[in-house]
Amino acid sequence: MKRSARLLGLIVVGSIFWGGCQTPQFQTLKILDSPNRVVALQAMRDAYDGKGYDHPVSITNEEMIQILEGVRAEKTGLFSSSSSQSSGAHRVFSPSEIQFFAPLIVKGLSQATPEEMVTFFETAEIETDDLEKNFQITTSGGFYVAGGNFHVVVSNFSVKTPLWQDSQRSKYDVDAVRTNSLEQLKPQPGLLVFEPREFLVESPDGEIGGFLKGKPWQAAIRYREFLSHAIAPQTHKSQGKSD
Repeated sequence: MKRSARLLGLIVVGSIFWGGCQTPQFQTLKILDSPNRVVALQAMRDAYDGKGYDHPVSITNEEMIQILEGVRAEKTGLFSSSSSQSSGAHRVFSPSEIQFFAPLIVKGLSQATPEEMVTFFETAEIETDDLEKNFQITTSGGFYVAGGNFHVVVSNFSVKTPLWQDSQRSKYDVDAVRTNSLEQLKPQPGLLVFEPREFLVESPDGEIGGFLKGKPWQAAIRYREFLSHAIAPQTHKSQGKSD
């Protein structure tokens, strides 16, 4: 209760400082803070169109792993059909990333208030024999539960930033995303989907972003329905082995 009240005070102060026409977004608690990876709680002034998120929420590590395994990105264009074949979609998270981030996201969701979402940031420098071709690759976004659905936001998906050209500006941009994982380094044509697609929510409420700054990729998942569907076959299988 004390933390929620303190957070509300910070949001009010931020609103006055930035002006009523802007929506301040700032990290309130670091779950993980390392040179290349950050997981944090981030305050959202108009969380879920002012209705607030369903936080805190309890999800197990195994459930989170199953959800992250289904998150896909389609980079074929903004007008790609959601019914297109999954061969055009790429996993947003690798198996090792899923194992790493899942427990941290679970921890964040269990501590978040209705005004906070869980955000993540990951970057790596890729070096080649040609110094002019060295680059930094960044992925960032966030997660929240609202309206009974699990929402995934990907603001940057494997965005390449040259290290040799305007290195100071490049470092500034990536550092800005490090402290605000919802900030886009550059617009990316594509969309976020979930496999199996039958659990994907069409036209979800509470999308983040706007016309001027653009919207990151976003997807809402009927996660309780998906998890009951995903876990049931495993339960039957384990029961069959014990019989």
